[in-house]
Amino acid sequence: MERLNGITLGILLACSMPMLAQAQQAEAQNSDAQEQSDNNEKVATESGLEVISVTATKRKTKLMETPVAISALSEEVLKQNGVNNIRDIADLVPGLDISTATDQSAPVISMRGVRSTNITELGDPAVGVHLDGIYSPRMQGALALMYDVDRIEALRGPQGTLFGRNSTVGSINVISAKPEFGELFGSVSGELGRFNARSIEGFINIPVNSEFAIRVSGKGLKRDSYLEGYWDPNQYDLRRLSDEVINAEVIAEDSYSGVGSTLTQRENWWIDGAGTDPERQRIRALTRAGADDFYNNANEYSYRVSALWEPLDSNFSNHTVFQQYINDSGNNVDLVNCEKLSGRSTEYGGDCSTFLPSDNTYQAVVNVPGELNLDITYLRNTFNYTFDNDMSVVWLLGYEDMERASAQDSEVALDPWDGATYFLDGTGAESYSTEVQLQSNDYGDLVWIAGLNYFHEQTTTYGYYDNPMDDKSFWDQPDRSTDAYALFGQATYNLTQKLHLTLGYRFSDETKEDKGGRTYRCSNADGCAPGWLNRTALNDLPVDYFEDPSIYASYFANDNKGSWTRNDFRVGLDYDLTDATMIYSYVASGFKAGGIGDVYEVVNDRTGETTRFETQFDPEEVLTWEVGAKSSLLDNSLNLQAVFFYTDYTDMQYASVGSIGNVERLSPVEGEDGTPILDDDGNPILDYQNQPVIAYYTQNVPGSTIKGIELEFDWKPYENGRVNGYVTWTDATITEDWITKWDYDPEYLFNLSYEESIDPTNTLLTTNLKGNNLAMTPEYTANLSYTHTVNLGDYGYIHGWFNVSWKDDSYSTIWNVDKHLDDMAFAVPDDAVAYMDDSRDAFAVVNASLKYEPQNQNWFAEIFVNNATDEVIQYWNNTTKGFAKGSFGMPRYYGIRAGIKF
Repeated sequence: MERLNGITLGILLACSMPMLAQAQQAEAQNSDAQEQSDNNEKVATESGLEVISVTATKRKTKLMETPVAISALSEEVLKQNGVNNIRDIADLVPGLDISTATDQSAPVISMRGVRSTNITELGDPAVGVHLDGIYSPRMQGALALMYDVDRIEALRGPQGTLFGRNSTVGSINVISAKPEFGELFGSVSGELGRFNARSIEGFINIPVNSEFAIRVSGKGLKRDSYLEGYWDPNQYDLRRLSDEVINAEVIAEDSYSGVGSTLTQRENWWIDGAGTDPERQRIRALTRAGADDFYNNANEYSYRVSALWEPLDSNFSNHTVFQQYINDSGNNVDLVNCEKLSGRSTEYGGDCSTFLPSDNTYQAVVNVPGELNLDITYLRNTFNYTFDNDMSVVWLLGYEDMERASAQDSEVALDPWDGATYFLDGTGAESYSTEVQLQSNDYGDLVWIAGLNYFHEQTTTYGYYDNPMDDKSFWDQPDRSTDAYALFGQATYNLTQKLHLTLGYRFSDETKEDKGGRTYRCSNADGCAPGWLNRTALNDLPVDYFEDPSIYASYFANDNKGSWTRNDFRVGLDYDLTDATMIYSYVASGFKAGGIGDVYEVVNDRTGETTRFETQFDPEEVLTWEVGAKSSLLDNSLNLQAVFFYTDYTDMQYASVGSIGNVERLSPVEGEDGTPILDDDGNPILDYQNQPVIAYYTQNVPGSTIKGIELEFDWKPYENGRVNGYVTWTDATITEDWITKWDYDPEYLFNLSYEESIDPTNTLLTTNLKGNNLAMTPEYTANLSYTHTVNLGDYGYIHGWFNVSWKDDSYSTIWNVDKHLDDMAFAVPDDAVAYMDDSRDAFAVVNASLKYEPQNQNWFAEIFVNNATDEVIQYWNNTTKGFAKGSFGMPRYYGIRAGIKF
């Protein structure tokens, strides 16, 4: 009954605001502006809001007459908010949160509490990203620079029938500006900002004739790193460091002398006896890194060529887009949350000043220079043909080719055990898709669409993880593929003039396969690696020595295959209360296919026997009921949208690093403090020990429930003013028993050895996560923007803009550590847990700008600030060994913009 009352209250709240406002304004309507549409899909009235058209139903409809929860962001709004890529729109859409997983250089998009934590080639997103209506499969592509955009449409709720795969909770469609006939025009603008940031973008529209037009656009962005960066010569692998760094000032003759600021300086158990070069057995100072090419910098550019052909004497049009994006930056790296650790006693690990050069979240100490080379080519084509009976065919074609190479420091000087991850040339993904739609016209009582969709993707992974002291794992995955077929249809029928019924259906068939994949192993035990503490021999090797899989001692095959089919549906009703107010409700399902996972064939070092481990996972499914209302009031000067949703979420895919089994390995014997025991010659004592098999694998969370309310408003209270924003409430909870192994920093929380912390049979770590909140889902959020224009007459205009975005406290992972203080036997006290748990405090981000335009508005100059209060915001959590770390938003950023139109 309590749940029923909550749902009832939610429905009443969702519907009441537009309906109450409409009741007060029932006689004050002006629908003239709503009947207009032009090639730009917007028409503005002097005192009212522009009428925005969207393609949420794969046909053009008006935003306020489309019975789904959708936000449309114009290019003006995107520029005003300093948006460079999809990651930057997180605060502009209700229920949206976007993190960055640094190890894969990819965004993790969360909507209404649902996200995918597997952003490798084995995973798929929960929020589909589309470019000009065509699916873009790899999340790295979502980081491509955003420019010359007509609008972004963010649909919330399952889009399974029309948009298909991996749109279980929503879809984001980035729609580029089309070429226009009529006249030659364009614009150029630039930006100078903090951290030596500079960018330039522009476009030119070329009407070749009255039937054919071309639009060329592009953008470039360069920015220094905003990190306090250091090179560390006290780490095991020195091959990528300069002689200046390697021969930095000696600050101590041996470790454990209490000299230095990092653990690699003060608590380096191996350095005194590693290798044969005495100069390398001394503790040396860190060297400050240059900001221009260090981690978290920016060096990227993109261009787009778009062509539109619309013969005057024919019934067809064809729009072709070619685009390329290049990112040649210093990659990203995990940072320690120094604000969260501030005040922690040294007994439980201390604050950042205990193990880093300063008490600053934006710092990194590394021995591997960051590298990201990302090259993405896009080709998209949309063909429309209208028959004499007004029925039309739409044919979509998409091609995307991504090439990627990267290098990233893994342990960032927080552990004397060195480590780094490398993806080499040859890593990438190639995909193509085609969709054929048959559409009715928009004028009868029955409006429908039917279609066929085919998608193919082949990914290649070529890279390795390097523990310079011992194990290396090399991934050679030349052909991991996905083939997906779909048949879909959706129709809306006018039951009466005001009541409309929508029915939708989609059949999906998806197959994933790994052909010829190999994982190679190299270690001290098999003679492939230089041997324990042979640091000098390692550093005499070429930098690319371990990039050759032929030197690896053994490998195991990854060949695997899986197939899934699914039937999704949508049933909806919408009712026009008046010409300006509608209410709607629907039930819809969504689906994300399962995965083949990795295969591990592990050799027992003592017996030589091989054990095979498979990590397949099941599909995830959602069923959502939504009820909402939309209303345009006060002579179209106020738009209100309200929605209540209830989602049943089954078998959510959750990916993490953990143990999937055990095997005997020849490895160092460790003492009680976790460091290897050395013999009289200073070498580690080795023995056959039961070691865990570590994998990045995906589990299925049995069941969750997500419900919420989203209220959006857009108000033009007077001719030169505008107020818009949203308020949301969301409750996203695991509602079924999920018995699993505790994986949130178990070494630190339970005071365990590494082997004990990842042992799948360790009953100390067994937990039930029922009742936990889903990650990155604040209970309340709010966003408010205010724009005011001062008309200076002949002297032009001054536009002032202010925005504040607030998010309630939440959890950055699914573990909700502070909810388990009583049921888990943590070895550290509650007050110490609070310094490294996954709770994220509430925060507010303030942005503002002041812009001048002359009366003819053919140029502008603007000053701006983003994150004015300098909030430190953590978006991704990768906490280990008591160090609260992950990825963070940028610190305060400010600058100037200017541009001209011609």
